[in-house]
Amino acid sequence: MLAAVTMPSEDRERLLLALRRVDPAAFRRELRTVLLAHEALDGAARALHVAPSALAAWLAADPQIGAGIDLAP
Repeated sequence: MLAAVTMPSEDRERLLLALRRVDPAAFRRELRTVLLAHEALDGAARALHVAPSALAAWLAADPQIGAGIDLAP
């Protein structure tokens, strides 16, 4: 039996930043979907595998992402 081999995971924050550059609408949809599911900044950041400060900065830079979402502290 072969042992399971895993590849190092891609840096999720770097991938999201690349998505923001090439498809801003898809970036917003990705973040909004996770924010709606978790309704909290820290939980959404964990789900996205990014630092809460990075997610907070993205929300501050583009208020449309979090528009109408009531995020718990």
